[in-house]
Amino acid sequence: MTRRVRYGIAISQEILGEGASVPFQGGLHEGMVKAAELGFDCVELHIRNPLAIDPESLLRSSATTGMRIAAIGTGLEYSLNGLSLTSDDPSVRASAVQRMREHIDLAAHFGAVVFLGLIRGKCGCKVRLPETLDRLAEQLAPVAAYAMGKGVPTGLEPVAYYFSDLLNTTDETLDFLKRPGLEGIGLLLDTHHIFLEDKSMEASFRKCAGRITHVHLSDSNRRYPGAGNVDFALAARTLDDIGYAGAVSLEILPAPSGDEAARRGLTWMRETWGL
Repeated sequence: MTRRVRYGIAISQEILGEGASVPFQGGLHEGMVKAAELGFDCVELHIRNPLAIDPESLLRSSATTGMRIAAIGTGLEYSLNGLSLTSDDPSVRASAVQRMREHIDLAAHFGAVVFLGLIRGKCGCKVRLPETLDRLAEQLAPVAAYAMGKGVPTGLEPVAYYFSDLLNTTDETLDFLKRPGLEGIGLLLDTHHIFLEDKSMEASFRKCAGRITHVHLSDSNRRYPGAGNVDFALAARTLDDIGYAGAVSLEILPAPSGDEAARRGLTWMRETWGL
């Protein structure tokens, strides 16, 4: 059977350190070259400032390496730039929305997914959770409309408790996306977050069938598949069963090194889905 999924890996322009789940750091072109040499099909870009990126240069790198740009991550806007869609400061919220539009503009050059993870921010107080989710929906609705107008798919990612206290489980995220104006937002599902937050990985994937725009593969310890306790064979079977045909991307810690983590992750993917 011909495999449907595309093998991807996370890369960044910045040096983010050993604690960041980006195996190839320190240059987008360099990361694409490495990914091509190892045999990946595509990359996801973790970008701090989309206006600092030359799309024509990236298109040339994509053409010369054969690496498709599958997705753009916006988490560095929160972790490095301090932007949040739920900030108490209206000017910060406005800046976060503008940055999302800029990421969408960049993604439109490549037909890439824009995913939303850490930029949601945090609540910090259970009493304020309903208010904070209302605020998040208010900010996301125009972002969703803008992305649809540009033809850019999006993916809201359920994230584990230690990243944020907003939308941890797949069920919470699906329920949130029923709100007016958010119906067009897809889901990015990450095996690490699902393992920590959901009762059943299989059920989580099946509930989102037809709406998944991107998939992250990372083990229970955030390392490459096989380094922890995630049942990746079940994850792979379920993705096949629901007909998922997008990228399965390694967003993993660079341990024992970025290169070795990438090799081991790709080896598992090839053993599972084929060359």
